[in-house]
Amino acid sequence: MELSSVWMWAAVAMVLLIGEMMTATFGLLFFGVAAAITAVIVIAAPDLQPAVQLMIFGALGLIGILVGRKWIKAKLASKAAPAVNLDSNSEFAIDRALAPGQEGAVLYQGTPWSAKNDGTEPINTGDRVKVIRTSGIKLIIQKVK
Repeated sequence: MELSSVWMWAAVAMVLLIGEMMTATFGLLFFGVAAAITAVIVIAAPDLQPAVQLMIFGALGLIGILVGRKWIKAKLASKAAPAVNLDSNSEFAIDRALAPGQEGAVLYQGTPWSAKNDGTEPINTGDRVKVIRTSGIKLIIQKVK
């Protein structure tokens, strides 16, 4: 058994897997696993030529990418966070006037936010407003009647 080939494949696997941990792109993961499997194959068949070892490594890595990335993407997509609007129906006193359709910076929970008056009535400083929904990082508000 040629022990140096086994150690070389094990080292390649470790470098690739550590690189995957640093990047988390799933690109190096499959080739790291392929290098580890190639090391095991070299232990089982120590007379394999280096060219055959490289072909096994390349084939396993490509198969891993073709099959594994689709599977991982499907798993990650199925666990996407649901759209939650925790701020809707919150009420607060506004610190500036906003005409209907106007946007401006307001203080909401002690932090400046971009807000848009989605109602038909003008909002005056000190009026109570209600968050109807959020649009990205913008509060869509209306005057409380």
